[in-house]
Amino acid sequence: MQEGSCLRIYLSESDEIDGKPAVENILQRCQQSGLTGVTVLRGIEGLGTHGIHSTAFLSLSSDLPILVEAIDTHEKINLAIKSLKPHLTGKLVATWPVSILKDS
Repeated sequence: MQEGSCLRIYLSESDEIDGKPAVENILQRCQQSGLTGVTVLRGIEGLGTHGIHSTAFLSLSSDLPILVEAIDTHEKINLAIKSLKPHLTGKLVATWPVSILKDS
């Protein structure tokens, strides 16, 4: 097993970075940082500073929660954070150590 880090970024569908969708921008910066295992998940419901966002009937939101998650070495995660940090003002970003079991 190898020690690494998990990076998780919480967004909304409508978020933008430098005039383009935040998810596109984040994925591009993660790729430039050498991350290869990045996943984007679209939530069906969430509660944030602006209230509840839901796909419930009669309240079809176009601003659902988005979660970007990456697991990689500490070095690559830290490089990605350095690249992303200036663009994620006001966004929730979490990291924690993980053990990586990867077949080569």
